[in-house]
Amino acid sequence: MQINVEKQPNCLATLRATIPPARVKAAMESLAGQYQKSAKLPGFRPGKAPLAVVARKYKDAIAEEAVQSLLRDAVNQAAKENDLTVINAFDLQHGEVGDNDLDLSVQLTLEPDFKLPAADNIDVEVLEEVVTDEHVSGNINMLLERMAEFTDIKDRALQMGDYAVLDYDATVEGKPLAEVCPEAPSTMKGGEGLWVVMNEESMWPGFCAGLAGAKEGEEREVTVDVPENFGVAALRGKKIAHKTKLKGIKAKNLPELTDEVAQKIAGRNADELRTTFRERLEAAAVEQTERKKRAAAVEHLVKTVEFEVPASMVMGEARRVVKEIVEAEQMRGLSDEDLLSKKDEIFQHAQMGAQFRVKADFILTRLAREQKIEASREELVEHIARMAQRLNMPMDKLVKQLVKREALGSVEGEVVRDKALDFLASKVKVKKAEATA
Repeated sequence: MQINVEKQPNCLATLRATIPPARVKAAMESLAGQYQKSAKLPGFRPGKAPLAVVARKYKDAIAEEAVQSLLRDAVNQAAKENDLTVINAFDLQHGEVGDNDLDLSVQLTLEPDFKLPAADNIDVEVLEEVVTDEHVSGNINMLLERMAEFTDIKDRALQMGDYAVLDYDATVEGKPLAEVCPEAPSTMKGGEGLWVVMNEESMWPGFCAGLAGAKEGEEREVTVDVPENFGVAALRGKKIAHKTKLKGIKAKNLPELTDEVAQKIAGRNADELRTTFRERLEAAAVEQTERKKRAAAVEHLVKTVEFEVPASMVMGEARRVVKEIVEAEQMRGLSDEDLLSKKDEIFQHAQMGAQFRVKADFILTRLAREQKIEASREELVEHIARMAQRLNMPMDKLVKQLVKREALGSVEGEVVRDKALDFLASKVKVKKAEATA
């Protein structure tokens, strides 16, 4: 078999092969023998039809399989002789399968050629995540929210951090907001006796700032500009006018964490509750530090190691990322119209992320190969079990699907790359930070 490989930019190559008639004939005869074992032809018992009859009956199918088999042989030989790692082959073209040489050509996608720096020389440092008393208190306060009490404020004006009790309506160009934009959140359309927490995240940007300083019983008009990135497209760039009346000012008061309160909300004393929260937060901080190490390590290598990545793989990954983004936005309630208006932005974001992911996968695959990192059977089973849990699917059913799609190798690659990332993260330095008392 004569093989020629012509490398091209962007991890592509053209393979041309000339296969002698004897090898083509041998492949055809071997396949005809396999067909003969199960062939059911009139006048013959299953598997008993003469080889020549079977060869004539299934000539086209046998020829097609023979070309695929010879193609695999050609690709394997080309990879071995040229020290290539072939990712896939496409756009196969070949001459007639007969008594003459069989000429075929095919496009190959190749693994990029690059050199990794020594793992021990990766100069990356992350700041350790620490747990402070403020973190503990903040989390305990969220638990205390269920016992919060609200008191009326009578001796001062409304300020940020208060709860405003309001009557208000909202109009756009003189028309009620509910009429102009029925899909807007109900709280933005107006109402009576509505509670609004006074911070910049409430309602529209600038709404609460426009109310600050009002006194109980005071009426105010507050006009806000809807930002261009607002979730409801029909309101972007509009001016919303509000007629408001402040009916009351309330302050939220959390109870002090005493042993009695701790028993009521958690069944333990105050010190035990603080200890429990600190332990949980410290465990989460350790996990967060590890995530930072992994992210910093792979980001460093992606930026440091220069090489091309196959455009077809980037495009395939970008489509997958687009699907993830669209599904997430739909879950948030974004309409098809809004998604369509953001399609260029979504695709640009997806393509950037896809370029990074594909490059990172090549780096981690190469690292695993150099460090002889492999996936054990137990690790593979554990990974598939987690996949089944995420998909809410019986594990045996998922395994059957993976086998049918010939995807077990891809799953094993995920496990290996994850282990390689763990290895890489172990080389990242952690800068200690002192927890404040």
